[in-house]
Amino acid sequence: MLSGYAKLPTNTTAEILYQFLAVAILFDKRSGIILEAEASMVTQIARKFISQLLVGYNLNDGPDELMETFEEYYHGNAKKALETAMRMIFSKYQDYLAEQNRKK
Repeated sequence: MLSGYAKLPTNTTAEILYQFLAVAILFDKRSGIILEAEASMVTQIARKFISQLLVGYNLNDGPDELMETFEEYYHGNAKKALETAMRMIFSKYQDYLAEQNRKK
């Protein structure tokens, strides 16, 4: 499991409730494919939408394509926070891969 966090924009319902956006993923460690994903969004439809965007994405493909997808399809107030949290996850994934290579 990997997670990323980002500060939410001020004066939004999400910021009032959570202050920070959390995104967590479960991934297949052999393939890098995201198996499950969850984000601390206020509405169920937003949580489901983010999950659907993330599940099936291969972390080995890097963040750029995923960021383009967010840019195209997500037009909510938490867009920058989502992108920041996902970039954090990609960074942690690179750390994970480096650690696995050191163990070999």
